[in-house]
Amino acid sequence: MTKKLTALATAAALSFSAMMPMAASAMDEELTMLEAAVNNQLEILGIETDIMALTVGQLTEIKGVLSSDDTQTEKKERVMAIIE
Repeated sequence: MTKKLTALATAAALSFSAMMPMAASAMDEELTMLEAAVNNQLEILGIETDIMALTVGQLTEIKGVLSSDDTQTEKKERVMAIIE
């Protein structure tokens, strides 16, 4: 019984450790997609910024502004406030 529990615990630990890099890779891909989406929209609005210098929080907040029903002018003003 103890051998089975040990084997089960070992198998579980190995499977979780194998999944960790996959989860990290998925998060990296999502961040890259968010950066690209925000960067494209900022270019459309005529806002020049180093997208890599923005935090994930700023990117998320900017994405929310860009998805809003505000006018282009309002979006630009709100985004500039987030960046500064």
